[in-house]
Amino acid sequence: MPAGRDVVDALECVLSVYFSNVRHRARAAFLLCDALVEMTCKAKMRQSHPNAGRIGFYQLLQHQSVGLDPAVPGLGEMLFRNHETRNHMQHAVAAATVDEQHCADAILDALDALEHCFPGTLSILPAGMKVAVRVVRLHSSQGNQMQRFDFEEAMRKCRWNAPYKAASGTDLPVPVGSRPFWGHVIMGHNVVIGDILDRIGAP
Repeated sequence: MPAGRDVVDALECVLSVYFSNVRHRARAAFLLCDALVEMTCKAKMRQSHPNAGRIGFYQLLQHQSVGLDPAVPGLGEMLFRNHETRNHMQHAVAAATVDEQHCADAILDALDALEHCFPGTLSILPAGMKVAVRVVRLHSSQGNQMQRFDFEEAMRKCRWNAPYKAASGTDLPVPVGSRPFWGHVIMGHNVVIGDILDRIGAP
Protein backbone atom coordinates (compact mmCIF):
# COMPACT_ATOMS: atom_id res chain seq x y z
CA MET A 1 0.00 0.00 0.00
CA PRO A 2 1.42 3.44 -0.92
CA ALA A 3 2.20 6.00 1.78
CA GLY A 4 -0.36 8.54 2.91
CA ARG A 5 -0.66 12.08 1.64
CA ASP A 6 1.17 13.52 4.66
CA VAL A 7 4.30 11.50 3.91
CA VAL A 8 4.22 12.37 0.21
CA ASP A 9 3.77 16.06 1.08
CA ALA A 10 6.78 15.85 3.39
CA LEU A 11 8.83 14.39 0.52
CA GLU A 12 7.70 17.23 -1.74
CA CYS A 13 8.87 19.68 0.93
CA VAL A 14 12.32 18.05 1.03
CA LEU A 15 12.64 18.26 -2.76
CA SER A 16 11.40 21.85 -2.88
CA VAL A 17 13.99 22.98 -0.33
CA TYR A 18 16.77 21.00 -2.03
CA PHE A 19 16.10 22.78 -5.34
CA SER A 20 15.46 26.20 -3.82
CA ASN A 21 17.75 29.19 -3.76
CA VAL A 22 17.69 29.65 0.02
CA ARG A 23 20.95 29.85 1.94
CA HIS A 24 22.15 26.53 3.35
CA ARG A 25 19.55 24.66 1.31
CA ALA A 26 21.49 21.37 1.50
CA ARG A 27 21.61 21.59 5.29
CA ALA A 28 17.90 22.43 5.55
CA ALA A 29 16.87 19.67 3.13
CA PHE A 30 19.06 17.15 4.99
CA LEU A 31 17.37 17.96 8.31
CA LEU A 32 13.92 17.69 6.72
CA CYS A 33 14.96 14.39 5.15
CA ASP A 34 15.68 12.90 8.58
CA ALA A 35 12.23 14.03 9.73
CA LEU A 36 10.72 12.39 6.64
CA VAL A 37 12.36 9.07 7.49
CA GLU A 38 11.05 9.23 11.06
CA MET A 39 7.54 10.14 9.86
CA THR A 40 7.58 7.28 7.34
CA CYS A 41 8.71 4.68 9.86
CA LYS A 42 6.24 5.84 12.51
CA ALA A 43 3.40 5.69 9.99
CA LYS A 44 4.42 2.12 9.18
CA MET A 45 4.68 1.14 12.86
CA ARG A 46 1.27 2.60 13.68
CA GLN A 47 -0.43 0.52 11.02
CA SER A 48 0.04 -2.50 13.28
CA HIS A 49 0.49 -0.65 16.61
CA PRO A 50 -1.88 2.33 16.49
CA ASN A 51 -1.43 3.12 20.17
CA ALA A 52 2.35 3.08 20.15
CA GLY A 53 3.86 5.81 22.31
CA ARG A 54 7.15 7.67 22.01
CA ILE A 55 10.06 5.70 20.68
CA GLY A 56 13.70 6.46 19.98
CA PHE A 57 14.96 6.58 16.40
CA TYR A 58 17.18 3.50 16.77
CA GLN A 59 14.34 1.48 18.32
CA LEU A 60 11.96 2.74 15.66
CA LEU A 61 14.16 1.40 12.89
CA GLN A 62 14.48 -1.88 14.79
CA HIS A 63 10.73 -2.23 15.30
CA GLN A 64 9.41 -5.48 13.84
CA SER A 65 6.89 -3.66 11.64
CA VAL A 66 9.62 -1.42 10.17
CA GLY A 67 12.42 -3.96 9.80
CA LEU A 68 15.36 -1.61 9.20
CA ASP A 69 17.72 -2.71 11.96
CA PRO A 70 20.68 -0.29 12.17
CA ALA A 71 22.84 -3.08 13.58
CA VAL A 72 22.65 -4.89 10.23
CA PRO A 73 24.72 -3.48 7.32
CA GLY A 74 22.41 -1.91 4.76
CA LEU A 75 19.69 0.72 4.59
CA GLY A 76 18.93 0.80 8.31
CA GLU A 77 22.57 1.43 9.11
CA MET A 78 22.68 4.31 6.59
CA LEU A 79 19.49 5.87 7.94
CA PHE A 80 20.82 5.81 11.48
CA ARG A 81 24.15 7.26 10.35
CA ASN A 82 22.28 10.12 8.68
CA HIS A 83 20.29 10.61 11.88
CA GLU A 84 23.49 10.82 13.91
CA THR A 85 24.83 13.43 11.48
CA ARG A 86 21.60 15.36 11.92
CA ASN A 87 21.96 15.24 15.71
CA HIS A 88 25.54 16.48 15.43
CA MET A 89 24.40 19.38 13.25
CA GLN A 90 21.47 20.29 15.48
CA HIS A 91 22.85 19.74 18.96
CA ALA A 92 26.65 19.65 18.89
CA VAL A 93 27.94 22.01 16.21
CA ALA A 94 25.38 24.52 15.01
CA ALA A 95 27.59 25.57 12.11
CA ALA A 96 28.01 22.02 10.80
CA THR A 97 26.48 21.28 7.42
CA VAL A 98 26.52 18.84 4.50
CA ASP A 99 27.26 19.35 0.83
CA GLU A 100 24.73 18.83 -1.94
CA GLN A 101 25.94 15.34 -2.83
CA HIS A 102 25.69 14.16 0.78
CA CYS A 103 22.19 15.63 0.92
CA ALA A 104 21.22 13.95 -2.35
CA ASP A 105 22.46 10.60 -0.98
CA ALA A 106 20.34 11.11 2.15
CA ILE A 107 17.27 11.87 0.01
CA LEU A 108 17.79 8.63 -1.91
CA ASP A 109 18.13 6.73 1.39
CA ALA A 110 14.84 8.28 2.52
CA LEU A 111 13.21 7.23 -0.75
CA ASP A 112 14.44 3.68 -0.23
CA ALA A 113 12.97 3.72 3.29
CA LEU A 114 9.69 5.07 1.92
CA GLU A 115 9.50 2.32 -0.67
CA HIS A 116 10.52 -0.29 1.91
CA CYS A 117 7.73 0.73 4.26
CA PHE A 118 5.12 1.54 1.63
CA PRO A 119 5.82 -0.34 -1.60
CA GLY A 120 4.50 1.32 -4.73
CA THR A 121 4.68 4.89 -3.41
CA LEU A 122 7.39 6.06 -5.80
CA SER A 123 5.49 4.76 -8.82
CA ILE A 124 2.47 6.95 -8.06
CA LEU A 125 4.30 10.20 -7.34
CA PRO A 126 3.26 13.18 -9.48
CA ALA A 127 5.29 13.51 -12.69
CA GLY A 128 7.11 16.60 -11.43
CA MET A 129 8.31 14.82 -8.31
CA LYS A 130 9.46 11.82 -10.34
CA VAL A 131 11.61 14.09 -12.50
CA ALA A 132 12.94 15.86 -9.41
CA VAL A 133 13.99 12.49 -7.98
CA ARG A 134 15.85 11.70 -11.20
CA VAL A 135 17.78 14.97 -10.90
CA VAL A 136 18.58 14.22 -7.25
CA ARG A 137 19.92 10.80 -8.29
CA LEU A 138 22.09 12.42 -10.96
CA HIS A 139 23.63 14.73 -8.33
CA SER A 140 24.18 11.97 -5.77
CA SER A 141 27.19 9.67 -5.47
CA GLN A 142 25.29 7.32 -7.78
CA GLY A 143 25.30 9.90 -10.57
CA ASN A 144 27.60 10.07 -13.58
CA GLN A 145 29.83 13.14 -13.54
CA MET A 146 29.79 13.61 -17.32
CA GLN A 147 26.00 13.26 -17.45
CA ARG A 148 25.78 15.81 -14.62
CA PHE A 149 27.87 18.26 -16.63
CA ASP A 150 25.75 17.66 -19.76
CA PHE A 151 22.55 18.13 -17.78
CA GLU A 152 23.66 21.42 -16.24
CA GLU A 153 24.79 22.70 -19.63
CA ALA A 154 21.46 21.75 -21.20
CA MET A 155 19.56 23.44 -18.37
CA ARG A 156 21.54 26.66 -18.86
CA LYS A 157 20.99 26.66 -22.62
CA CYS A 158 17.30 25.77 -22.52
CA ARG A 159 14.81 28.50 -23.43
CA TRP A 160 12.33 28.50 -20.58
CA ASN A 161 8.78 29.64 -21.17
CA ALA A 162 7.02 31.39 -18.32
CA PRO A 163 4.08 33.79 -17.94
CA TYR A 164 5.13 37.16 -19.34
CA LYS A 165 5.60 40.08 -17.00
CA ALA A 166 6.92 43.42 -18.14
CA ALA A 167 10.19 44.22 -16.42
CA SER A 168 10.65 47.43 -14.51
CA GLY A 169 13.83 49.43 -14.64
CA THR A 170 15.15 47.81 -11.46
CA ASP A 171 14.23 44.20 -12.28
CA LEU A 172 17.06 41.76 -12.86
CA PRO A 173 16.65 38.75 -15.18
CA VAL A 174 16.41 35.39 -13.40
CA PRO A 175 18.54 32.74 -15.13
CA VAL A 176 16.24 29.85 -14.22
CA GLY A 177 18.46 27.33 -16.00
CA SER A 178 21.29 28.01 -13.54
CA ARG A 179 21.49 25.72 -10.52
CA PRO A 180 20.49 28.30 -7.87
CA PHE A 181 17.21 28.91 -9.69
CA TRP A 182 16.16 25.37 -10.61
CA GLY A 183 13.40 25.58 -8.02
CA HIS A 184 11.48 27.80 -10.46
CA VAL A 185 11.24 25.04 -13.06
CA ILE A 186 12.24 21.65 -11.66
CA MET A 187 8.73 20.31 -10.97
CA GLY A 188 6.63 22.61 -13.15
CA HIS A 189 8.51 21.86 -16.39
CA ASN A 190 8.86 18.13 -15.87
CA VAL A 191 8.35 17.25 -19.56
CA VAL A 192 11.22 19.48 -20.71
CA ILE A 193 13.54 18.35 -17.91
CA GLY A 194 12.56 14.71 -18.41
CA ASP A 195 13.49 15.04 -22.09
CA ILE A 196 16.89 16.47 -21.13
CA LEU A 197 17.52 13.58 -18.74
CA ASP A 198 16.49 11.06 -21.40
CA ARG A 199 18.71 12.73 -23.99
CA ILE A 200 21.84 12.47 -21.82
CA GLY A 201 21.00 8.89 -20.81
CA ALA A 202 20.43 9.60 -17.10
CA PRO A 203 18.39 6.97 -15.20
